[in-house]
Amino acid sequence: MLPRIGEYQWNLERIGHFVEEAIDNGVSLIVFPELTISGYTWDEGVMKKGSVFFKEVAKKKLLKLSREGQIVIVVGTPRTVLGKLRNSLVIFKKKKELLFYDKTHLFRGEKDIFEPGEYYLAFSYKNVVFGTLICYEIGFPEISRILAFKGSKIILASFAFGKMREHTYDVATRARAVENGVFLVASSMCGEGFTEFVGRTRIVGPNGKIMKEIPNEEGLIFEDIDPDIVYHYRYNEEGDSHAYFRNYKKHIYSLEKRRL
Repeated sequence: MLPRIGEYQWNLERIGHFVEEAIDNGVSLIVFPELTISGYTWDEGVMKKGSVFFKEVAKKKLLKLSREGQIVIVVGTPRTVLGKLRNSLVIFKKKKELLFYDKTHLFRGEKDIFEPGEYYLAFSYKNVVFGTLICYEIGFPEISRILAFKGSKIILASFAFGKMREHTYDVATRARAVENGVFLVASSMCGEGFTEFVGRTRIVGPNGKIMKEIPNEEGLIFEDIDPDIVYHYRYNEEGDSHAYFRNYKKHIYSLEKRRL
């Protein structure tokens, strides 16, 4: 979707619309783009107000939607931690306790207003481990590999990616999936806002092929996923499998890291 900058209530209602549509289609987990609550901008004032709106208004409504619809909601929002703004994903798992992932690698003007996070988040739902990352972090292969080593079979990635770097988005989302043998769900901001966004929200399989994609427009895509397929692509040396995990030389990488 394309959130409106600073129009927090409008964004929340739009989020609610897509959640209801997902529930009607039997979806069990839905992912939204980066900073969906506030809209994407480098305006610190907008982010501060968005953080307050999330805490005082959006959190309660989305928690209710999650519980009543029996759906996990993953949404981007600014939030404040110890007086510092962070660019975060919040995970509503139908319970009162929320999970947060704070973007660790900040892009350009984000560094002027946000404090980076300190850890990577993997969480379990229905006996499946999901990893999380935000936008610019798709270009740091180590993050996705760490999430895979934490047990993630599906990586949830939220984007506000500029169309000028569309080639990077296309290559990196598919590369992270194939090199880690994971499904990658990329929820991407679309249309014209702070910049022209790439859109192309997509679901990528562990073979690097695009399972489903929507062009640069608002909309909802969904797909049934068998997470256990990842074992084939990670470990089987047959067919279309790459078996990168079976042949991973961890001891060599550890030695080289000590030499650096």
